[in-house]
Amino acid sequence: MKKRPLLIYMNPKTSGVKEFKLSFRKIIFTFLALVVVVALSLKYSVDFIVDFSQNSQISKLKNENDVLQTELKGITEQIVELRSNLDIIEDRDDQLRVMLDLPQINPDVRQVGIGGADPNATELMNFEALSFGNELTDNLEMLKKLEREVRLEKESYEKILSTVERREDSLRYLPVLKPVRNAYISSPFGNRIHPIRKRLHFHKGIDLAAQRGTPIMATADGIIEFAGKNAGYGLFVRINHKYGFETAYGHLRKIYVRSGQRVKRGDKIGEVGSTGLATSSHLHYEVIQNGKVQNPYDFFLDDESQY
Repeated sequence: MKKRPLLIYMNPKTSGVKEFKLSFRKIIFTFLALVVVVALSLKYSVDFIVDFSQNSQISKLKNENDVLQTELKGITEQIVELRSNLDIIEDRDDQLRVMLDLPQINPDVRQVGIGGADPNATELMNFEALSFGNELTDNLEMLKKLEREVRLEKESYEKILSTVERREDSLRYLPVLKPVRNAYISSPFGNRIHPIRKRLHFHKGIDLAAQRGTPIMATADGIIEFAGKNAGYGLFVRINHKYGFETAYGHLRKIYVRSGQRVKRGDKIGEVGSTGLATSSHLHYEVIQNGKVQNPYDFFLDDESQY
């Protein structure tokens, strides 16, 4: 007969000793029971930790989701404001184009805009799974559209600015100033009887009568092409302006400029005289446009601020 394991227990209070005999079956059963209890305890502990962690993560994600939705709402409001401001800019653009006689931008072109790529289709599909995916997708598409429209308006603005600068520049070289202030026209533009030769001829400019020594001014910005004696014109000045314009001044008493000199509208270039073929003190003044003489009177502006 096999001996059973012996368990000896000593009571510390009474100093008594007790003996217990155990079977191997009870020992194994007790051990297995302890293993099961420990395993179950570990499982519930892990489950509790996992659940707690997941709940914390879910709570964190929910808070982040709330923040994102609030930010998205703010972005939506900003996009609406941008859209409103861009509409105002487009209206101003149309008005400026009318004023400058430039063609209007086709509404269909404005809707499409220029350049830039559409939002990535795969990216948009991924957004659809989000609770606010549709709103996010709409905002992205609107931002891309606004980006294209802003680029279009930028190009339009540059064209308008270039047109304004070019026209402003051209006005500086347009001979609109009366070269002798307070002078009167003693001989008009066109056919007339020459005062000295006494025969019909075409008068290529106008004569502005004034006292000898009265200042003569450049009628627009330009470069002195010639300054000196010129046969029947006497002392003569010719100014080359941009955009095909030239002006000529004859019968001067004195010349204050030299060839190659740059002058501005209103600069004093000489004095009224009677040199050359002239019977009295006056300025013979011509305007030439693209090689053809024009009536100077048609260019004069009745504006004292030009002096």
